[in-house]
Amino acid sequence: MKMKAAIYYGPGEIKLEEIERPKASDGFQGMGIVVKIRACGICDMQDIPRYRKISHECGTGIALGHEWSGEVVEIGPKVIDVKVGDRVWGRSFVPCGKCDECLAKNYIKCKNFIMGMTGRYLNGAFAEYMLFPFVVDNPSILVKLPPDVSYRDGALIEPVRLCIGVASKVKATDVVVILGEHRIMGLGTVARLKSLGVAKVIYTDTFKVGLDKARELGADIVVDELNEDAVKVVMKETSGAGADVVMDIAGRPNSLQEAIDIIKPGRPKGGTIYLEAPWDEPFMFNPSLQRLGMSNSCITGKSGISIRSPWGTLGNGPMHARSMEYIQSGGVTADKVVTHVFPLDRIKEGFETVMHSPDAIKVLIEP
Repeated sequence: MKMKAAIYYGPGEIKLEEIERPKASDGFQGMGIVVKIRACGICDMQDIPRYRKISHECGTGIALGHEWSGEVVEIGPKVIDVKVGDRVWGRSFVPCGKCDECLAKNYIKCKNFIMGMTGRYLNGAFAEYMLFPFVVDNPSILVKLPPDVSYRDGALIEPVRLCIGVASKVKATDVVVILGEHRIMGLGTVARLKSLGVAKVIYTDTFKVGLDKARELGADIVVDELNEDAVKVVMKETSGAGADVVMDIAGRPNSLQEAIDIIKPGRPKGGTIYLEAPWDEPFMFNPSLQRLGMSNSCITGKSGISIRSPWGTLGNGPMHARSMEYIQSGGVTADKVVTHVFPLDRIKEGFETVMHSPDAIKVLIEP
């Protein structure tokens, strides 16, 4: 049986093709399922960089897409607690079956799983159907969607989980600055932080759609970086102390410099900067803290500042289940953040919209 899939061949090359529909028997040791894809988001942090230029983390000749939701249409003989007709989301991978963890049947801890991740080296969800190759009773692997969570909402579970993870590291008394770029990562984090009662959330952007949405989602202060100096605004709001947490989602060459200039220095512990956006090209920055009275402070040893990846905030717990619960509560929903939806045969238009439209926040594909 054939199906349509958008196959990635390299930067700027995605072609709609007919390929063989997967079978549950193609899964790992009888534990696979086949899902009819209902919605899949275009990821700013993985799909777009691959579309712009070749990535060592992705093969070619496959369908991308990992921010998906869909309906189970076939199950393998060893699958339990999942049935045909279930509405699901999942983080799929294939265990190697050979490492010491796999030999002990601790498949979820497989040391070589990354090579099998859907959307990297296995066909992902930019297709009519997708093989979910390995199902176990673990909420970080497969989540069933409640009736009041739509397929479009389900496609937000993956990106919103990072918002949940980063927000979990913030204290209620912190001043948090989000250097945004009209994307769900920054805007979803605004919403989550305010739902947790964080004292002051400052959001910056260069796009009107991002600024307007940040206000709607509860940001205390919104800074239009085309007309305002974010460093001056933050210093004024903190009486010169700086922010406790800065999240750089913009990924502009000057945004890292801004983050360094507005973060709170100090010993034994200064502020924390989370770098949440990929940079397309190398760039230079000045590591000195250009601030009155702190001319001798820098990020290398004296300031107490931490620079971290947000992925480390996810831990080993069921963060995806927490993400779904937050979506279900209405904190971030498709109605609030999905701005564009395209059918599979217009997927290239979807990618171009993410990259170039000033009105795009979250773009979905519905095969």
